[in-house]
Amino acid sequence: MGENAAHSGIQKDLELTVRELSDTYEELSLLYKLSEVLSGMSVDEIAEKVVEEAVDTLDVKTAAILFLDEENERLVTKSFRGRWNKDTTIHKDDRIIWNAVSERKPVAFCKLSDAGHADYTHAEGSILVCPLVGKIRVIGAMVLADRESNAEFYSNDIKLMMAIASQAAITVENALLYKELEDFLLAAIKSLVKALEASSRWTAGHTERVTEYAIGIGSAMGLGVKHLERLRICSLLHDIGKIAVPREILDKAGRLTEDEEKVVRRHPLIGVEILGGFRQLQDVILGIKYHHEWWDGGHSLLGLKGEDIPLMARILTVADCFDAMSSDRPYRRRKARDETLKEIISLSGKQFDPEVVEAFKQWLTQQHPVSAP
Repeated sequence: MGENAAHSGIQKDLELTVRELSDTYEELSLLYKLSEVLSGMSVDEIAEKVVEEAVDTLDVKTAAILFLDEENERLVTKSFRGRWNKDTTIHKDDRIIWNAVSERKPVAFCKLSDAGHADYTHAEGSILVCPLVGKIRVIGAMVLADRESNAEFYSNDIKLMMAIASQAAITVENALLYKELEDFLLAAIKSLVKALEASSRWTAGHTERVTEYAIGIGSAMGLGVKHLERLRICSLLHDIGKIAVPREILDKAGRLTEDEEKVVRRHPLIGVEILGGFRQLQDVILGIKYHHEWWDGGHSLLGLKGEDIPLMARILTVADCFDAMSSDRPYRRRKARDETLKEIISLSGKQFDPEVVEAFKQWLTQQHPVSAP
């Protein structure tokens, strides 16, 4: 009898251990998958994904991510699901969510009303607040309310959500740091381009106009925010190689000689050499490298044609050529916008990608109506 009881006890302990190990394995698998998914996402995408995972994992009716606005001492809604107002803002005098963030500790209630506090979640059941704490700074808070099962948030739920919150906070922190570095890089690039263009009245404003045209084309083609931002950087940098082209060639009043043409035509490759050390700009560098290739390969410098030419380069070449033809040069007067667009269209399928030309035509006629064919 005693032996059977002991055996039964051991079996129960073993079953409990196996169940706990299984739960731990599932939690670790979730965190590992989440870390892979979040990597490379924008801040907005991270917030959306974390809310989605929280709803799916704990089966809650309401979930929200709030970011800390340190300057105004408040928490603002970034993403949410369920019964949550998108304009909800939590101020410093809040005793629940703000305290969880300031103390960097999770807070859970079976009912928020039990805490004698106004319920901005309209929660009918339990509520959990997890602070989003990165390695360097506090990012904000994750708020979860009303489980479908009407159950409260148990210690293992809180532990899992805190792990998810920590993962999200570190990823957001990295994304924000990357954005700050990218903004700094862009500012430096713009200064460099302005210095380059200031040395010649013929190139002043060229880069800004090309960037505007390229972003217009990209938008008309339905490119996403990330791709458009990379296209912006590529456009700003596309002529950086002209730093190595003698000023007397760029400002020459007459037609260039064959040797001078060769010097100018090398500027994309010089740009590649200048930017080669930026590992995070590899897609941008390819756009710069191939932005003088022809769609049909007829006059390509590097032997590419068709869709082998990176899309960024195909967009850039249309934008670049349109601005060059519609701007004054030392050896000729500019063409009218209408005439320039017609010439671009006439070269569709030869020098330019037809899809890019069509997108440019649509965008340009919306911005500046012309009598295009």
